[in-house]
Amino acid sequence: MAREAWDTREVDLTIDTYFSMLRLELDGQPYSKADHRRDLMTKIERSNGSVEYKLQNISAVINELGGVFIDGYKPATNVQGLLRERVTERFGGAVDLRDQMVRAAEQPAPSDRVTLGSAAAVPEVELTPPAFGRVRVARMIDFHEREARNRSLGLAGEEAVVRLERARLAAAGKADLAAEVRHVSVMDGDGLGYDVRSFDRAGNERFIEVKTTRYARHLPFLVSRNEVDLSEEEPDKFILYRLFKFGAGGGHYELPGSLRSAAQLDPTTYRALPNVG
Repeated sequence: MAREAWDTREVDLTIDTYFSMLRLELDGQPYSKADHRRDLMTKIERSNGSVEYKLQNISAVINELGGVFIDGYKPATNVQGLLRERVTERFGGAVDLRDQMVRAAEQPAPSDRVTLGSAAAVPEVELTPPAFGRVRVARMIDFHEREARNRSLGLAGEEAVVRLERARLAAAGKADLAAEVRHVSVMDGDGLGYDVRSFDRAGNERFIEVKTTRYARHLPFLVSRNEVDLSEEEPDKFILYRLFKFGAGGGHYELPGSLRSAAQLDPTTYRALPNVG
């Protein structure tokens, strides 16, 4: 027999738990998700799986509102109406939490040189849209845009990829190609549609676009029309490196080829010219 829908008390207690963990994560403080979850389950009679999914629902709503969500609770978009209403209201009142997100997005890059390891698996995301269609919400912050404008963080990520590519080619006995890896966004300027020119072992060019975040691997990232176009024009050469939890023991994953095939593209902004004449 199906359980009754979550009530306001259960929803608010779950939001309390989520916001508590999120504040700790934004501060870079260690914490245990399992301990927080177990404490919550002493207050509500729900299964571990049900609580986990509700926490993922909160991530989905925070993402809709333009915020950063907890690493490990990837957004699950089949959201209860009451939950969406309460998260929106509570997040709207949490000025300190939104300010914390702004500071996190604008924080300078780590001072130490970050070393990247081998590529991680591409994260799975929930592809099924909500049953009621596209959700229109008033975004309270745009963490992803603010972090994308953080040139210090972006530059540090690109430099880490340059070092990774040079080390990869040198380890393969291709010292000549390693020496030719070029940080084009710095040496040649923006506008080419990629940040780093590298090579495969056969000497074929690789056009690498780098997107860097300090937070969860599931966070969305911003791509330009120029980058998408290049990925379609040169699918055999283009590859996007997504760096996550940068400077905090994270890693990266790779999306090769056309971004229209490798990612879900949500056209949030258009350049409009009026029809006259």
